Amino acid sequence: MQSLKILKFNMCIFGILFVTYSIKVFSEFITDHTFNWLNGMCAIGFFFVLIMNWLDLKNKNYKTT
Repeated sequence: MQSLKILKFNMCIFGILFVTYSIKVFSEFITDHTFNWLNGMCAIGFFFVLIMNWLDLKNKNYKTT
């Protein structure tokens, strides 16, 4: 169980990383017709962590003190 401040900070960081890696994967796929598996797996992992943090925030699974 994390504090609310840390939970929001994690959501910001992993949201930015998810968007960055997703843009990188899709732009490389569209321009070069290649798929970089490492960047793709990183984007999926960052998305998973972002969703888990969002569910913790939604279910109020955090400390307020």
